[in-house]
Amino acid sequence: MSHSLKIDKETLVQFGAAYMFYIEKHKLMEIMSRMLAEISVQPVEDIRAFMGENIRRIAVDIYSKSLDAFHRNVPGDFYQLPTSFYHRIVLHGRPGSGRRSLAHTLAKRWNLLILDADVLAYHQIAQQPQSEHAELLQQGIAEDCVYKRSQAIGNMIQQRLLQEDALHRGWILINYPNNRCEARELFENFLVPPNRLIFLQIDETMARMRRLMRTYTPSPQDNITYLDRQMQQFRKSEPTLNNYLSHRREVLYVDARACFEAVKCEILSQLTKTPYMLGYKYESSSAID
Repeated sequence: MSHSLKIDKETLVQFGAAYMFYIEKHKLMEIMSRMLAEISVQPVEDIRAFMGENIRRIAVDIYSKSLDAFHRNVPGDFYQLPTSFYHRIVLHGRPGSGRRSLAHTLAKRWNLLILDADVLAYHQIAQQPQSEHAELLQQGIAEDCVYKRSQAIGNMIQQRLLQEDALHRGWILINYPNNRCEARELFENFLVPPNRLIFLQIDETMARMRRLMRTYTPSPQDNITYLDRQMQQFRKSEPTLNNYLSHRREVLYVDARACFEAVKCEILSQLTKTPYMLGYKYESSSAID
């Protein structure tokens, strides 16, 4: 007797996203590509026997070379991103570090989706009827509860990242995370975490000058009071957040004090020449890694 199989679409999407991340983390696409290349160069009679005898050798070679290049900060000539690779980038830095401008440039380079956590939260609150995440966010704002705000925004972002355009194009995220708890949630609990976090480093004095001396028409937020609050929040959360990020392999530190073109070229070079490695660095521990 046959039984109808009910498949929940949301569950299927979540499984597919988690499976995609597993393949990427363990470099399974690179391993299979190398194996197929070896078979094509030197044909074998029994493919299954060849795979069983050689898959471990190929996997260790690929992973150890990537680790070696990553920890020595030496771009390897062997390194090349898989054709199916999707960039998932977080741009982090204090206000005035150039996150938004760089996000648009990188998005145009790889046809990525730009996600602004602040804009996403605004649209969720304005939408009628409101979702449960928007209601939780409003509660957090009314009660000045950081935990509720972080939880609500994190849920909104994760829900957005599981939509088809984000899964099939890749994305750039700005204005999240803002503290250590949000960073842990992003890397350790998201089904599709970022494979790069670019930390734009710039001193506060230069960042203030950039924000207050823009050549284009300033926004209503470009005033001293609002900027002081943003800088204060960044100073408060940066030490613990940076302590966590410094243990992640996905994080790239970039000096953002130079001109825009120099910073852009440095980021493009790092993203295309440095092997991507996911997870914690050596001598670091995690509850799940």
